[in-house]
Amino acid sequence: MSLFDQEHLPEKIKFSDWVCIISYLLELVPDKGIGYRFGLNCRVTSHETLGFAMLSNDTLGNVILDLQKYFNIRLHKMELNIYNKNDKLIMTIHPLYQLEKHIRVEKQEAISQFLTEAAIVNIITNLKEITEYEITGMQVRVKWGKNYYHSLFEKRLPEFKFNQDKNQIIFDLKCLDLPLKFSSKSAYHFAIQHVQEEYLISQEPDNKIVSLVNRNIRLIPNEGFPTLTDTARKLRVSERVLKRELMLANTTFSSLIQTKKFALTKQLISSNKSIQEISDILGYSHINAFSRAFRGWTGKNPRDYIRDQKSSSGYVAQLH
Repeated sequence: MSLFDQEHLPEKIKFSDWVCIISYLLELVPDKGIGYRFGLNCRVTSHETLGFAMLSNDTLGNVILDLQKYFNIRLHKMELNIYNKNDKLIMTIHPLYQLEKHIRVEKQEAISQFLTEAAIVNIITNLKEITEYEITGMQVRVKWGKNYYHSLFEKRLPEFKFNQDKNQIIFDLKCLDLPLKFSSKSAYHFAIQHVQEEYLISQEPDNKIVSLVNRNIRLIPNEGFPTLTDTARKLRVSERVLKRELMLANTTFSSLIQTKKFALTKQLISSNKSIQEISDILGYSHINAFSRAFRGWTGKNPRDYIRDQKSSSGYVAQLH
């Protein structure tokens, strides 16, 4: 049995607990539009690292691509499918959750409507918050009929169309190029690194030791990553125990470090850092040591890899 089966470190709220809270709220204050209120009042910074990545990105289009990748790590538990048609950007929202069968059908529908209302309104609110420019041609389509409380929020929302086939947010395709108020390359790359870490952890909910170690092996620029000794001390276990737990999870501390280094290297390459700069940031004593490690990750030397990356086209360009 793993030492980490009974783990007492604080965790984020579970989705099942969130559903219980929603159910209670809907009973306490029915038909008050609390899904709208939740979406309107969750500022972009309430999404923690994902919110800071949204704030510091460069264009609205790139923010939407990040939302498509990482939106489901938040409590919304929604998937965003994105395509363009007739010079419009269309975001279709699909649930990724399944509510427990013991919940009455009427309650399930109310909870699902809350979650979708909150997700749609929050996306719209956050997109408007991060750019000073108008997002033109915006419209929302939802599957359910119009509730009387909708009129209380109409002035703060775009046009809604009810009783539609899908739940969608639509706006003019040209808005993908809108610049953002607080764009910063360095801040974005710092934030998105932590978003990706959170995403990886969310994909391995049962592998607690790997999640714990991944959470604690973070780069100190120009010094490198923490050692096994540092990490064991932080987790309050011995090095021997930590090695054993990782072995039971079919991995090693060195393997996790190398995975982190390669992921961060790719991010630094995307931000146009030189090979020498990347080597220094990762804490290598000499550029030759970094090049050897890089060939171990990719089978290529860094210059060949970077040349291949630059020859590939970005996904955002495909949306236009």
